[in-house]
Amino acid sequence: MPKHFTDAQLNRYRHDGYIFPLRVMSAEDAAGYVRKLQAYEASIGGPIGWAESQKSNLLFTWIDEIAHNSRLLDAVEDVIGPNILLWSTEFFIKEARSPTYVTWHQDDTYWHLDPPIEITAWLALADVTPNHGPMRFIPGSHRTDRLPIVNEPNPDNMLRSGQMAQGVDESKAVDSILRAGEISIHDTRTLHASKPNVEATRRIGLVMRFVPTQVQQRQKRETAMLVRGADVYGHYDLEPRPRGDLDPAARAAHGEAVARHMGNLFGTGYQGKIDAKGA
Repeated sequence: MPKHFTDAQLNRYRHDGYIFPLRVMSAEDAAGYVRKLQAYEASIGGPIGWAESQKSNLLFTWIDEIAHNSRLLDAVEDVIGPNILLWSTEFFIKEARSPTYVTWHQDDTYWHLDPPIEITAWLALADVTPNHGPMRFIPGSHRTDRLPIVNEPNPDNMLRSGQMAQGVDESKAVDSILRAGEISIHDTRTLHASKPNVEATRRIGLVMRFVPTQVQQRQKRETAMLVRGADVYGHYDLEPRPRGDLDPAARAAHGEAVARHMGNLFGTGYQGKIDAKGA
């Protein structure tokens, strides 16, 4: 019996390749996490940077707390089973009236996971309206043949590879409208994208990517965090939970993990030293 989903919701997820909204925390708790993010940004004098946005659960205890949210993990377990690795986290923040966007793509085309079993939970830390540039999905696209792609990086494209799936029928797209504290979940093969944020407020999303422990990386060995169950496969070096925000041990674990992760995704040019900001 599912822990978080109803049977009907789980069937819909399997049919569509995504589901939303699922509430995993209160709006008040989400607002508290936004205040923690804002306090960090105030300390560095600007928005959280790319480096510390990647695998940020290794740097900040409050993001680690989100990643261990029991309602979140219940939903993940319903889809991929009880032995769960957190493969990565990432902030996807669109500033107010920002031109940034994400082109249509499928995650499994460049993640090198074998077998390609992965789900992404997209947590809204603030309300996401149609004008905020919400994530958009093509229903059932995880069950169809993969579309051809081209890579055309653009400074405004939040997808660093610039990957663009060709021939997407956008008339089928469904916008993922979320309230603070709600998540969407999508399959690694589901086509998704997003438009710019035309609102006067930020769109603040925290992405968490989960794999069952039997999944391995076809490229070089990576790190991941065991967040539920047991790991009898040993395909990843297990990551430590941070004991304090930005403490030396957290910085060291983060730097190593991000370099290995991004190196596999985008090549050796991303394997340089990663330094997170902050005191």
